[in-house]
Amino acid sequence: MMDMYLDRMLGSKTKINVLAVLVSNKANSYVEKDLARECGASLSEVNRQMPDLVNSGLVTMQRIAKVKVYRINREHFLFEPLESLFMDLVSVYKEISDKIVRFIAERYEIEAVILIGSLKGKSIKEDIIEEPSDIDLVFIAEKKEDVEKDLISFINSRISKEYGIVVYPIVMTKNEYINGLKDDPLVIEAHSKGELIYGKKPRRFG
Repeated sequence: MMDMYLDRMLGSKTKINVLAVLVSNKANSYVEKDLARECGASLSEVNRQMPDLVNSGLVTMQRIAKVKVYRINREHFLFEPLESLFMDLVSVYKEISDKIVRFIAERYEIEAVILIGSLKGKSIKEDIIEEPSDIDLVFIAEKKEDVEKDLISFINSRISKEYGIVVYPIVMTKNEYINGLKDDPLVIEAHSKGELIYGKKPRRFG
């Protein structure tokens, strides 16, 4: 009976992503479009999966005109266990990021390290369910090839074995980063929304 109950609520990657967003942002309400964007799913898929979460009572839904607005139910008995789970996972991701940055900063002159993607948004994406999770870190360094080589070696020999996840280091020079501010979506995202965890983000002027 319990297996059927949990499967109804957690039986899809989209549901887990939705819960990660809602639980990690427990004070916020989300319209369906914003919720889909935050959890990396299509609007139609979120629309299809939400009834189970709402019917279980774990998520509340309110209609405002023709818009559905969702919020986590903090009174539900599963809220605290889920909050603890997602908080623990975020802490592990931060621990991994810190280890990688400490390793490379001791060996090379690093301009900046910027965290982008799922961890920065504090939502655990679907890759944690069936595949190794990704932590996306942008490294800005003078010796690009050497840094990239040592990062990959350290991640494969230490991080992947210890934590069972894959980290994709994105290494670029300062000039590549500054030039990318013009038209590279990744660099623009990193500069405007990425979380600086080491050094200082280069600027085009000044």
